[in-house]
Amino acid sequence: MRPWARWMYVITGCAVAVVAVSSIVAAVRQGSWGPLIAVGWLPAVVAATWWPGRRGRCQPGRQGSPG
Repeated sequence: MRPWARWMYVITGCAVAVVAVSSIVAAVRQGSWGPLIAVGWLPAVVAATWWPGRRGRCQPGRQGSPG
């Protein structure tokens, strides 16, 4: 892994952690599930982009010409 890519993962991970912690703090202060529901999509996006084994896969090219 290239050094700039590693830093990108570290920065993204830190940003996700800040958003998660701030939404938990807001939920506790408000006494409501609203802030957690608002960022509930974030773990799904992180899991979809960082899922191991997905790197390097792509659709195979078409063989031959159309028509």
